[in-house]
Amino acid sequence: MTDTTLFAERSLRLRADVLPDGGITTEQSSVRGMSIERHLGRGFTEHRFADGDDLLTSGAAGAGAEAADALCEVQERPLFELTAELRTELAGIAADTGAELTLGVAQQHIAAGDAERVATTERIVTTLETRVTGADGTVHSRSLLCARPGSDPDGLREAAVRTAGAIRTRLALPLSTELPDGADLVLLPGLAGAFFHEIAGHPMEADVVASGTSYLGARAGQRVAPEWLSVLDGGAHDGPGYRSPFDDEGTPCRTLPLIDRGSVGQPMTDRALAARLGGRPGSGHGRKQDYRHPAIPRMTHTVALIEPGTPLEPPTGDWVAPYGLRLDMMNIASGAFVFHAPFSLLHRADGSTARLGPLTVTGDGARVLAGLRPYEHRVAAYLRATGGCGKLGQYPVLVSFANAGFRLPAGLVGLRAVSHG
Repeated sequence: MTDTTLFAERSLRLRADVLPDGGITTEQSSVRGMSIERHLGRGFTEHRFADGDDLLTSGAAGAGAEAADALCEVQERPLFELTAELRTELAGIAADTGAELTLGVAQQHIAAGDAERVATTERIVTTLETRVTGADGTVHSRSLLCARPGSDPDGLREAAVRTAGAIRTRLALPLSTELPDGADLVLLPGLAGAFFHEIAGHPMEADVVASGTSYLGARAGQRVAPEWLSVLDGGAHDGPGYRSPFDDEGTPCRTLPLIDRGSVGQPMTDRALAARLGGRPGSGHGRKQDYRHPAIPRMTHTVALIEPGTPLEPPTGDWVAPYGLRLDMMNIASGAFVFHAPFSLLHRADGSTARLGPLTVTGDGARVLAGLRPYEHRVAAYLRATGGCGKLGQYPVLVSFANAGFRLPAGLVGLRAVSHG
């Protein structure tokens, strides 16, 4: 007997780049369609899709009346529009701050379930990225989550002004000509979620675990990190970031411990991999780029936490704080990684602070997880609605991150300055 899931959507991705002189350029794409996935057992899935409601009108979906109504209804829901009023508002903010702005909107109207009943929801995330160019040509930016555009113009303006001011303060610092030996690396709250997304997230997606190529999946239940560390993932949470009550197969989203108080936890599953991995219930991580793609295990909102009450261990010497860490390379089988930091600050033991040029951060995931030290309990979230995560040809799928503060003692990772030009 086959197990069938139905999915329909109307979705939008929008990017608006705003210059201080008032110039605005926009890019947007939207999709509207439906798919059917039949789970054939042992992890095999048959996927069919069509634009609009063609699968319903052809009878291929086999949907009951209630499900069919819901599948059609979400495809008729309105999408966000960049109005003339919002354009004027953004141009005014860019002029006032002297910064370049990028407004990102990711919106999905979704229906997912079986032939008898589907659930519906709207997922929408908006971010505002503020970019400033320093006197020496260094570009520094920060992306912030914001309210739905047009709903809080004063709040949007205040956030942009505050962010531009903080960026200029950092850009005004003297540039250090060398990276000191023996400096710790500190991952500040809200600035390193992508780090844990890569070293603890992708290795705990069920298809990677089932393939036997995950350096963490092979150590299920084993201690790999301090007992005060947990790394969680799930779309159903109360904080800011990507949120959804269910995934693209209609399975309720659960928050899973990928690292559970220092030990390797549970893999994130879609329906097919949940059945293949011993028939455990799906965790609500079956996601797809859009209706034209099959659901596969994907992260949603990844957060790295420090157990409350854990004593903190600040640096005693020089330390480096990277901004905008992004992945260059990750070997999921071995845990080896290379990250790039386009902008960093050097905090010296004497209390002075300087800028650093671009850096690379190299290391081993297992060694880093074991050697992390607690720096700050506060947790902050981060995402860019104009970006996303890529896997198996599906890009971008919206994800968000959050993290407390962590210290990587000197020597735990390799830090290298990247020469300009």
